[in-house]
Amino acid sequence: MSDKKITRYNNEIAIIGMACRFPGANNYNEFWENLKNGVNSIKEISPERWDINKYYSPDINEPNKSISKWCGLVDDFDKFDNGFFNISPREAAHMYPQQRLLLEATWHCIEDSGMPLKRLQKKKTSVYVGVMAIDYHQEIAAANAETDSYTAAGNYESMLANRISFVFGLKGQSMSIDAACASSLVALHEAGLSLTHSKSDYAIAAGVSLNFHPFKYISFSKSGMLSPDGKCKTFDKDANGYVPGDGVGVLLLQRLEYAVKQNATIYGIIKGSAVNHTGNSLSLTSPSVEAQKEVLI
Repeated sequence: MSDKKITRYNNEIAIIGMACRFPGANNYNEFWENLKNGVNSIKEISPERWDINKYYSPDINEPNKSISKWCGLVDDFDKFDNGFFNISPREAAHMYPQQRLLLEATWHCIEDSGMPLKRLQKKKTSVYVGVMAIDYHQEIAAANAETDSYTAAGNYESMLANRISFVFGLKGQSMSIDAACASSLVALHEAGLSLTHSKSDYAIAAGVSLNFHPFKYISFSKSGMLSPDGKCKTFDKDANGYVPGDGVGVLLLQRLEYAVKQNATIYGIIKGSAVNHTGNSLSLTSPSVEAQKEVLI
């Protein structure tokens, strides 16, 4: 293909590798089947996470109780082959399970792309991870929990991206991004910028979340943000809140022109992205129609 033909791709970004784990789905094929078949993967929160008898109440005004007891739960999140990643059992025991899920999903994403890891190591490969939940940190920092030399590095948000870069030997930018519910999209946006501005040859964009602690449920419940019936009815007149869920998703990205040159598998194309803030709106968490219109211009 000539350079003249390649210039038509401008700064478009190709998705050349994918991996995920979501409630009831260990990979994107299972997730797609669940979507096609209308599978409801929401369950009552299991005792392994927290005791809903202690923290749930249908009365929103009851102190220290959540009006929601439902979640999209990822199974077997605690099963981790630490030896495969050359991580000692002691260090693995102090790692936030979100780090473990990210390592596994990143490996599957690289495998899925067919891109040799050595190539990603030789080139400049950046990592951007969207994150919001700090539930496990709250558990491991409790007064009766044992603190180890690995505890801080195993739980600070910054280490989610840094762990990937370290384990896989990637030398580009490595950033964990907390932009609340927009974290994964902002991570994808930053990954795209690193590619279009030639700061990276490849970029990994990811997002991860696990629910371990009732703190968020209680606070969000008091704010009227959680659905009391465990159902998301987005844009519906009966919408009454959302349902939190576990999950991890990882994409490997490359500028489209180079992906075409290398005959890479292209799952999709990102034409562009933009980020802004509502500014001073009705409340700290309220969306703005005007701001959403402006970000599209």
